[in-house]
Amino acid sequence: MISKVVKARIALVVIVALFTAPFIASWYLVFYTDFKKNDIGVQNGSLIHPVIEVGAIEAIAIGDETKQKLLGKWTLTGFVSSGCDTDCEKLLYTLRQTRLALGKNLDKVGRLVLTDNDEVLGYEEEYKGQKVVKDPEEYDRLMNKFREIENFDASDVYLIDPYGFIMMRYDRGMNPKGIIKDVERLIKNSS
Repeated sequence: MISKVVKARIALVVIVALFTAPFIASWYLVFYTDFKKNDIGVQNGSLIHPVIEVGAIEAIAIGDETKQKLLGKWTLTGFVSSGCDTDCEKLLYTLRQTRLALGKNLDKVGRLVLTDNDEVLGYEEEYKGQKVVKDPEEYDRLMNKFREIENFDASDVYLIDPYGFIMMRYDRGMNPKGIIKDVERLIKNSS
């Protein structure tokens, strides 16, 4: 027959093992196996690695010809290369609606279009406040920075962080809910 002292020691060992086993198992999985090595994470867009610094961006707002420096906000960025057709209007609409859907956080997010065409500026009523880079030198500087991205595609939407680094890419055809989710998570974690 087992004495009370031995039973108590066995119970103590079992309790300690129950609390330490998860730590030991996780330590083993992380350092000695390929557990979750190829996991893409929880983001909806694709991370740009390495990030590319663009710094402060000089832009004007539709309806206001005053140059403004964009820095300190998360910035959704798209490209318009020719006249503003249905794809251009869809881009402007998506950028505006994505920002509006952020609710209380919408003041922490900007929207930017890089274009070599002045046609975008004609949308003063619908897209007031939309930032546009139309200065040829600034446009060329930014396009050179974006072209440094591996597999750069001007039809995608890019996210620039508040410090001026291009850090995420979203397929233009993707559901904006994914962009909203990512931006909300980034704002929450950066505050």
